[in-house]
Amino acid sequence: MGGLLPEDKGETIVMRSILVLDTSAVIAGLAPGLVDAEQVTVPEVLEEARDICSKLKLETAVLAGKVRVKEPSRKSLEMVRDKVEHSGDTVSETDVKLLALALDLKERAEIVTDDYAIQNLATMLKLPYRRVAMPGIKEVLRWEAICPACGSKFPPTATSCLICGSPLKRQARR
Repeated sequence: MGGLLPEDKGETIVMRSILVLDTSAVIAGLAPGLVDAEQVTVPEVLEEARDICSKLKLETAVLAGKVRVKEPSRKSLEMVRDKVEHSGDTVSETDVKLLALALDLKERAEIVTDDYAIQNLATMLKLPYRRVAMPGIKEVLRWEAICPACGSKFPPTATSCLICGSPLKRQARR
């Protein structure tokens, strides 16, 4: 894992993987049209790229045939949703689909993202990822819900305390 963009001396990175592109990678500066590797993404990533620069980079790369847009399988979607529920990570449906697409391409896929929740889940799913600008996760986190009033602990999907009724706060399990 590690940075996608060369960090020293203008070295070129040669890739044999299929890069699975997340919106955060393009926003962070990745130019898909200039990457010499097979690249795929899900349709929702194109919709998430709202700033004009990111949108143009992605749309141009798709039109030039540099990035293919694909849907993940139902089986992989179910596997990712199960892992999300188990981990307690907060992710969008786009993130779920992106991880599921990478799971479909597992033997060759490498997710390109600066999103910590995607990196966390990718690690749990044993999917390699590359970051672009951000440092990347240091450890895998699992989340739980804690009542700030009485200290009771609940599964990460719980929203209110069954003991006292207070709204729950999400925190990493220690």
